[in-house]
Amino acid sequence: MNSWNDGYFTESTYTYGYYREINPVFQKFCLLVNGYAAPVAQDTDNHCELGFGQGVSINVHAAANLGKYFGTDFNPAHAAHANELCNASGCGAHFFDNSFEEMLHRSDLPQFDSISLHGIWSWISTENQNHIVEFARKYLKPGGIFYNSYNCYPGWSPAAPMREIFILHDKYAQKSSKTYERIEEAMKFTAELLEKNPMYFRRVPDVKGIFEGTRKHDHDYLAHEYFNRDWICMYFSEVAEILQDAKLDFACTAEIIEAFAHLTVTSDAQEFLSKIEHPIMREQIKDYFLNRQFRKDIFVRGARKISAYERSQRILDTPFVLLSTSPFATKVNVTIGEIALAPDLCEKIYKYLENQNYRPKTFREFMKKNPDVSQPNLEQLLIILAHTGAISPAQTEDAVKAVKPQCDALNKYFCKHAERASNINQLVSPVLGGGVGANRFDQLFVSAMANGKKSADAIAEEIWGTLRAQGQQIVKQGKVLETPEENLDECKNMAREFLDKRLPIFKALQVV
Repeated sequence: MNSWNDGYFTESTYTYGYYREINPVFQKFCLLVNGYAAPVAQDTDNHCELGFGQGVSINVHAAANLGKYFGTDFNPAHAAHANELCNASGCGAHFFDNSFEEMLHRSDLPQFDSISLHGIWSWISTENQNHIVEFARKYLKPGGIFYNSYNCYPGWSPAAPMREIFILHDKYAQKSSKTYERIEEAMKFTAELLEKNPMYFRRVPDVKGIFEGTRKHDHDYLAHEYFNRDWICMYFSEVAEILQDAKLDFACTAEIIEAFAHLTVTSDAQEFLSKIEHPIMREQIKDYFLNRQFRKDIFVRGARKISAYERSQRILDTPFVLLSTSPFATKVNVTIGEIALAPDLCEKIYKYLENQNYRPKTFREFMKKNPDVSQPNLEQLLIILAHTGAISPAQTEDAVKAVKPQCDALNKYFCKHAERASNINQLVSPVLGGGVGANRFDQLFVSAMANGKKSADAIAEEIWGTLRAQGQQIVKQGKVLETPEENLDECKNMAREFLDKRLPIFKALQVV
């Protein structure tokens, strides 16, 4: 190992993203809808995230789930931030700045119910990938979940050579030591190369479109995505074969819509795939039909199928909660294109979940009251709605009560943080066992309500006071609002919309 960062780009810190795929509640739901057994959450559970970045996801999940969390990110600035969030919530997690090799050889770690890594696998060396496999082999319980997301072929095939251009320029031709300028130089060089229309770019469709899409990302994202020394893009089948050394069986992807083949690939593709007996080969060939370039895979150490009957019964026992006060769209986009949903059933489900102030509900009672509804149709629609983010599976009431104090404490921190910054766009829901999207103004509205402000006018006055004290102004439709009156009026408009549309859901999710 040449240095502590081992070739990983550490000159700027990583983004503050949140990823629901790492939420144990969501992971277990993915397993359930694909017909696999998943253990019930207990306060003795242990979870681990490798390479947690700024630590937003791991802290949200550590606060909102039963059990204990452990994790590492070898960037000490990331580990320090993660520990700051941990101290704010009081969740008692254990976060380190160890390398994967150091983590592997610790003597104080428990056996884990889940190990997750998001966007790590493709950006590390083969040596570090081997450390992760050995870590899973050593520390993941039988029946434990292993989540891994990574860049993959064939979807990355057109863009991989373009990434190599960035790396070549940064390695041999960059003139600045500043991250921003280095990235700008590499982008400018690539744009000039594209203008010369080399044969490769003439043979590969839409490379220019891919490049233009890449340029839209912020520089911190680009630095970590494209400028690491190591970048290993693999086929799914290669990853699955490597993970077999840790006794990990591929179960499903975290794209829950893929539980339904007819919503994922065309009928011709379904027929072709159905003739492939081996599950790994079948999944790999499906990536060709989808031209997949990023996978979100759930492996299990000893995956166990459950019967179709047990699957249906467990789905009926799963509580669901609305994530919006707007009625469901009856047309949604899935991988095969736009599909129409049954409007009558959509309306029934929405009204059922809307009752009792949006309180989470299972669908056993719904089926009793609606005997004309086909259970397979209900299950499919619930999964489609969860896929779109209109609804979400929820935790049990006992779990919610147990974790709520930690969630409240972390939400208080996030809302205080929003007074000076807008980089963490989440609040923590004990109901979801995870995060709910909340922009800076949502967080400031929640903070104002906690300070006793109830009306839209009172909330707006407090928020405008916070912004004005920092010399900040609101941007509306790309235009900066210049006068105090304009800014206060817009604060009032946003506060009214929050109280009407967002607050009922935040209450149901026990965010406020």
